[in-house]
Amino acid sequence: MEFSYIAPNPSRARGGEVLYPTEKVNCLRKFWPKACFHCGTCKVTLTVKNYKGYERKPRCNAHYPTPSFTTAAGSPKATE
Repeated sequence: MEFSYIAPNPSRARGGEVLYPTEKVNCLRKFWPKACFHCGTCKVTLTVKNYKGYERKPRCNAHYPTPSFTTAAGSPKATE
């Protein structure tokens, strides 16, 4: 009797242990356990609705880096 191949459960994004379907969050091209899906800076627990991704790591709104714009060296505003 032959058995068909059943794909194993994916491993965790942090730690590499087996991740079961009832506890996984699929974000940022990785599978996260709900307990490990937290901000990398302040460790606040995040959800799919309130996270922001930065460098493929979850961040809360307070620790998401904001872009800082600089003026170009040859622009008219920079020479005034």
